Order: sequence, then structure tokens, then C-alpha cells
Amino acid sequence: MLEGGLAAATMEAIAARAGVSKATIYKWWPSRGAVALDGFLDRVQHSIAIPEGLSTVEALRFQVDELIRLFRDTEIGAIMRAVASQAVSDPDLARAVRERWLGPRRAVAADVIRQGIARGDLRPDLDSEAVMDQLYGPVYYRLIFGHGPLPPDLGATLVTQLLGGVAADQR
Repeated sequence: MLEGGLAAATMEAIAARAGVSKATIYKWWPSRGAVALDGFLDRVQHSIAIPEGLSTVEALRFQVDELIRLFRDTEIGAIMRAVASQAVSDPDLARAVRERWLGPRRAVAADVIRQGIARGDLRPDLDSEAVMDQLYGPVYYRLIFGHGPLPPDLGATLVTQLLGGVAADQR
């Protein structure tokens, strides 16, 4: 997959590369997208941790910056684009992405938001699901559709604009 993309990673090619039969591959994975997801998760399992002692803003920015770095500076971006593309037509893969990739990351972000509310950094009436969508959605949108780059300062921009609001002062 890293060499030729998801299209080149047929179940036959995966089996040949692994030195096993195609049946063996199908025993463990229902599709090449599932194989890609497992390989992807194996490479990024370290990326979920947020360093201790960060403020709410620093923790959110760290997590967004780490996601951007993974997608921009490693082969993970291309793999995620391919997995996301296949997940549109593969409900099992889509569920696996939600449960195994998005779920754990959203749980960490939700914890940061809860702690931020408890510390008084964030309003108590926030919809934390919407906050996470607003922070991370633009990163996936740029990755998948390629309409804009993933510059190093995007995380700071997203966090600053979300937490500061974008409306002009209405006083």
C-alpha cells in the first residue's frame, strides 16, 4: 500500500508479500481496506497520547497538530485517504474506522474538553461532540479533498478561531 496505494494492494498481492495464502488473509481481514486500517493503526498507536500538564488550549492544539503532522509528514495521510475512500462503500470498514481510529481520539479530546470545563477554561454548556467536529473536521476535509494544504500553523489557527469565536464583537 505504501508503494502503490490501496489499488495496488489487492488481497493477492498482500498474500504474496506476506508469504501466505489468500485464504489466510481473508481469515483475519474481510477486505484490503481492513488490512490497510490495521497497518495504519499499528503505525499510529503512539499518536493518541497527550503530554501531561498542558493547558486546555495547549492540549487541543497538540492533538490537532499531531494529526496534521501525521497526515502531512508521513505515509499515513495517503493511507487515511484510501481507507476513507473505501469506507464510503464498505460499512464494516467505516464502523471499524469509527471504533478503532476516531473513537479513541475523540475520547481523549472529550476528556480534554471535560477537564477544560472543570477548570473553567471552557463554557459548561458546550456541545463537546460539535467542538471536536469543528476542530478536527477541517483537517480531514483538507486531507480527503485536497482543497488546501495542511500547514504547520493550521492547528493553532483552528484552536484559536474556535475558542475565540469568529463573529465580530456584538456589543
